[in-house]
Amino acid sequence: MTSSHNTISPSIGDVVFSIKTFIAAMLALLIALCFDLTNPYWAVGTVYIVAHPLSGAITSKAVYRLIGTAIGGAMTIILVPNLVNSPELLTLAIALWIAFCLGVSLLDRTPRSYSFMLAGYTTALTGFPIVASPETAFTYPVARVEEIALGIICAAVVSRVVFPRHAGPVLAARINAWVGDVAALAIATLNGNGGNDALQSAARKLAADAVDLHSFTTHVAYDTSGLRDMVGRTRTLQQRMVAMLPVVSGLADLLHAFRAATDGKLTPSANELIARVNDLLSKKAAYGQTEREELVALMEKTEREGSAQREWNGLLAHNFTSRLRDLLQIWSDCLALREDIETGGRRELRWQRFGTLFDRTPIHRDYGMAIHSGLSVMLSTFIATALWIFTGWSQGSAAAMMAAVLCCIFATMDDPAPMMIKFLYTSIVAVIAALVFEFAMFPLIRGYISLAASLGLILIPAGLLMTKPSLMIYGLGFCVNFSNMIALQDRLNPDMASFLNSNLAMIVGLVVACGTTVLVRSVGAEWTAYRVLRAGWADIVAVARKSDAPDFAHMLYRMVDRFGLVAPRLARVPKESAVAQNDILSDLRNGLNTMELQRHRQLLTRDNRLQVDEVLSGIADLYQQKQRHRGAQPGPGLLGAIDRSLTGLVRLNSSSAVEGARRAITSLRYNLYPDAAFVMPDIAVLPVGQLAKENAA
Repeated sequence: MTSSHNTISPSIGDVVFSIKTFIAAMLALLIALCFDLTNPYWAVGTVYIVAHPLSGAITSKAVYRLIGTAIGGAMTIILVPNLVNSPELLTLAIALWIAFCLGVSLLDRTPRSYSFMLAGYTTALTGFPIVASPETAFTYPVARVEEIALGIICAAVVSRVVFPRHAGPVLAARINAWVGDVAALAIATLNGNGGNDALQSAARKLAADAVDLHSFTTHVAYDTSGLRDMVGRTRTLQQRMVAMLPVVSGLADLLHAFRAATDGKLTPSANELIARVNDLLSKKAAYGQTEREELVALMEKTEREGSAQREWNGLLAHNFTSRLRDLLQIWSDCLALREDIETGGRRELRWQRFGTLFDRTPIHRDYGMAIHSGLSVMLSTFIATALWIFTGWSQGSAAAMMAAVLCCIFATMDDPAPMMIKFLYTSIVAVIAALVFEFAMFPLIRGYISLAASLGLILIPAGLLMTKPSLMIYGLGFCVNFSNMIALQDRLNPDMASFLNSNLAMIVGLVVACGTTVLVRSVGAEWTAYRVLRAGWADIVAVARKSDAPDFAHMLYRMVDRFGLVAPRLARVPKESAVAQNDILSDLRNGLNTMELQRHRQLLTRDNRLQVDEVLSGIADLYQQKQRHRGAQPGPGLLGAIDRSLTGLVRLNSSSAVEGARRAITSLRYNLYPDAAFVMPDIAVLPVGQLAKENAA
């Protein structure tokens, strides 16, 4: 177990990062002072805001910050001169703009969302301070853009020149770790060692890692390492990683049903097949054509042995080999893509079941939460601005600015209040430190060198906190606020009244933001998880009701994307919670099986569709009930529809559509009714069609 000492103690890399960030901040300060820029502390604060241990991450974050700042400044130029004489209208316009930008940012869910959020609160930062001098509506935002750009350039240059740490090698390490984890999960599942809790926990971690990889590749695109040109292959790999999760989790239920049907003793060929697949997964290496042919032959033998026992065993054996084909094909693609990323190659991929290439990544979007967050930041801005206007506070603009900023930067959290309160406490500490520094140390400083040295005594230790996830909010909040509070300029101008007035206004703005968030915005992880679950159930209903073939690739990714969003939240939800009792892996598999059934239904004759339609209608009804009552369970009516449909499909001549429909309905049956015995009418099962060439492992 890692001790708290080891967790908090800085490493050499942490010290290097803090020193590099400080060097970039002092370089930005020096240039700003040399060129007599308006507010040099903006450039210093920007360095700490965009700071990141990875070079590519700094560049991507910096580009998005610069774009957002420029857009926000342009909006200031439009709004302030035209509405400055109507404070209420100006406040409403700025608040609406911030709310709109924040909502778009929350819906985007990629690193570029930072641009939208910045475009919103930059208008508050550049608009509210100049309402008393609207003639500076152009020069003030332009000055901010200049100094933000300066801080960005300094941070990026120093990060790339001084001991750069590229995102590429980190990405490669993450891919290797993910491949190892999924291999271990698949092996445990095949051996029957993956208990429900262990399977759920491992799958949640893998889902979160797979979904997060898409955002990480954005940083790689801005990197200077050799992996920068392989972003496309990396995102294809991520799609395969996403597809692997329902396949592996589905094998657990399938093997449970298969072992129950064979009294705990799988057929000899099934056991041999499991052993061969385990061996391939444990080696983490690609397999050749000879091994592939041997696996195909073993799969065909497994299907024959299952069919020789009884009809249900034959259906399970066919599903088992089909899922193993998916597993091996996706696994083979993952290994090929990993090698392509390392070598720059471009190998042919094998898995094409759902069609896995799409230009725009389909993701879950919570419009209700985006609107809720937008209304929250509007309310916070209104309250702080009202205090400013009605009290006639000369520095009240700082309260309006900080209320808007704080609501925006923590809007992605389910319950931002605890983190916002930490930021508030950090800001109070920063005020005290800035007070001591400005009025006790500043008068003793002579020249830039002594200024930089004295700042280093404070900012370098504080920068170390930014390297630890649990302490980052303290380090970032202190470094950014401290730089702004001491208002670094080219000459000393101590003014205690102005210092206390402006910083008190800032604290008031933070208090307003915290209070508003606690009252109207904070929601629990359970509430958010349930909203995501309901959205997933609605998707299943839509697929089951849809008459034409759904877009499988998009639906697959969106379902697993939701799984990745729910997984970390369920870890924070009590086990006795009704939300925690939902098996989201099972819902995911049922959704995919419903999609597969819907796709194959299109190829059946009209008469043969009737019983399949009954199953689809039952699935839709089940998940509609779950939307109304989260604890709804499948009833005997759906089980009867599934059994009637299976019986009818077994009587049909074998074809790809019939086999696909059988496979999907069989999967639905053992997913929804894992312990229900199945008795097929005494009929001869038509031979299972051999699709070895099409679905070869």
